Amino acid sequence: MRSIYTYIRKTKFNCLLIVCFSLPVSSAIAEVFDLGGMYTYHYHDGRYADWGDYARHGARIAIEEVNASGMLGDDQLRLKLENTIDYHCWPEGAATMAETLMKKGVLAITGADCSGPAVEIANMAAQYKIPVISNGANASMLSSTEDFPWFVRVVTPSEAYEGHLIDVADHFGVTEIGYLHTTDAWGLGARKVIREYADRHGINIGKEFGFPRDTDYETIEAYVAEIRDAGIRHIVMTGPTPDTVGVFRALHHLDMNKPGYTLYAAEMISADEVPEAVQGSLGYFAPMTMMVDSKIVRTFQSALTLRLGREADPNSKAFFYGALSYDHILAVANAIKSIKDDGVLVSRVNLMRYLRTIDFEGATGQVSLVPGTNDRDNMPVQIFNSHGYKADGKTVNFVSVGSVDPDTGELKMDASKILWPGGTRIAPEK
Repeated sequence: MRSIYTYIRKTKFNCLLIVCFSLPVSSAIAEVFDLGGMYTYHYHDGRYADWGDYARHGARIAIEEVNASGMLGDDQLRLKLENTIDYHCWPEGAATMAETLMKKGVLAITGADCSGPAVEIANMAAQYKIPVISNGANASMLSSTEDFPWFVRVVTPSEAYEGHLIDVADHFGVTEIGYLHTTDAWGLGARKVIREYADRHGINIGKEFGFPRDTDYETIEAYVAEIRDAGIRHIVMTGPTPDTVGVFRALHHLDMNKPGYTLYAAEMISADEVPEAVQGSLGYFAPMTMMVDSKIVRTFQSALTLRLGREADPNSKAFFYGALSYDHILAVANAIKSIKDDGVLVSRVNLMRYLRTIDFEGATGQVSLVPGTNDRDNMPVQIFNSHGYKADGKTVNFVSVGSVDPDTGELKMDASKILWPGGTRIAPEK
């Protein structure tokens, strides 16, 4: 009986033997699943990144809701402050920062929203065999389960974003573009996509310039000036926000935001950028996930507004990243729930396996993965058009002017809503 008593004591049940063995698993002591978070609430140069901060808030809102709902029974998700790193959307040092979290025994790494750092983080994750789930890294190379077996994301790859910029240009009869891109993982993946789509539509890339992230403004302005001097009036930029801001500043300083031009960029910029960047970006097009009005979206917006202490603009870049972050935490919670429902041990290995089977409705719509990839399946995309500052002079006014059918890839544009560079409502001549 001594060995039986020892077993009962170890199970921590205070009950008779016959009752103890008949109790369901749910009566066991509750578990806390610690997560590691890598978010960008400041850029490499120290500037505030509202979209990354919203993503951090979105993750915490989701954790609070999951825990309060009883979705995981008595078990809880937890993202401790000391396990949350502001990694500045910067590749250098990202792997080392991720490793510090992995050594703490966290169940998974969340965030990792920038492609270049996500590659480094995912490679480190493969060494530690720990899942990484991203709410924003969309470089094409991250699609491969063979190269990145411990990585998944709740966004579609680059092809489903940047390519639609060229679709829009073609829709309005553009035949030649000037193209600027960064040479990080995302920028190079986007370059491949832009070239493929340009070739598909018969659009000539008259001038192309690639440059490292955080290239000095003077160099970027010189590239933009070369595009101007070549007589090219249609400009595409694919790269992180700080470099995109540099291009818009150059467009303003070179007086290129005027009627007759069209502008396209992969990133939506925020109101906290310098005024000349907002002015230089007037009338540009940017792709973003489409969010259909739903109870989940309204509840999330209310929670985010309460958490921020100010109204959360549902048409801002920051809001979309917050919603995607909310969903990537729900993905973890749904995977854990499935593991528990199947009576399987919640471990890093099992979590990675079950993350590949997620299928749930989130704030950004239905979330599931394309089998055999790390990519979200059928995420609807809308096209935004920058109308400059709102009346308050503090908020960038993005207006949805088009959408892409996730099943057919068909692009639909509402020309009546578009504001073109120079503040005109008249489309450039073909």
